[in-house]
Amino acid sequence: LAWPVTAQQNDRVSNPIDPFVVLAAQTRQSIVGIGSYSEQDQPTVRYVGTGFVIHDGNTAATNQHVVQALRQANRLDNLRVFLPSDQAVRGRPAAVIAEDETHDVALIRFDGPPAPDLELAGVGELWPQGTDVGIMGYPLGFSLGLVPAVHRGVISAVGPSVLPLPKGAKLTPDLAEALKRPYELYQLHMVVYPGNSGRPLFTAQNGRVLGIINKTLATRTREHLIEHPTGIGYAVPVEWIHVLLTRWTNEQRANER
Repeated sequence: LAWPVTAQQNDRVSNPIDPFVVLAAQTRQSIVGIGSYSEQDQPTVRYVGTGFVIHDGNTAATNQHVVQALRQANRLDNLRVFLPSDQAVRGRPAAVIAEDETHDVALIRFDGPPAPDLELAGVGELWPQGTDVGIMGYPLGFSLGLVPAVHRGVISAVGPSVLPLPKGAKLTPDLAEALKRPYELYQLHMVVYPGNSGRPLFTAQNGRVLGIINKTLATRTREHLIEHPTGIGYAVPVEWIHVLLTRWTNEQRANER
């Protein structure tokens, strides 16, 4: 994938560019669009969210609600992964291999040669308030083309996925589940546009993925007492991607015996 300034060129210029620019160039090769392709649809390509390549180069992480949107539209059999480096309009055939509705994470396997994968932060690592971070994905879907857009900001807070219910508040199924299984969320100070579901949250220091962007889940639990949407961005820590990946690999090993 062509890029105007490489890391090597950056060393030779008198006014070095921000290392984040080089980091963004490396990260964008691993950002995929999640959608469907069918000759019977108009348009033939439908976009539902962003994902990013992990593990072995043929696995992508995204939000479970992205997968669920395709399922509800009866398009899951036509699941496709779209890479910015690919020329194929139809995308790569893909299949869902693992889902976690509670933490809104899903894993997808896609065909074709492996793509560059992103390194995940370790299990149990929660990065502190004030950490410089970036996100990358497809705002507004493919309306702006298959060109990953990057945004930079900071982790503004690390807090619980659900807030305590005041007396008399209605307990929804989502809230009940969140209260039974509490976990932490990253709250972000940056712009998170519609269509950003499934974007990776990565450190501006070394590009390790800390979390996966999620507005839908947090709105139903963390902001349930707020009348109007805040526009605040959130991310689920990568711990839950690790859990899904471990579960899937263990199932694969068991099937091979």
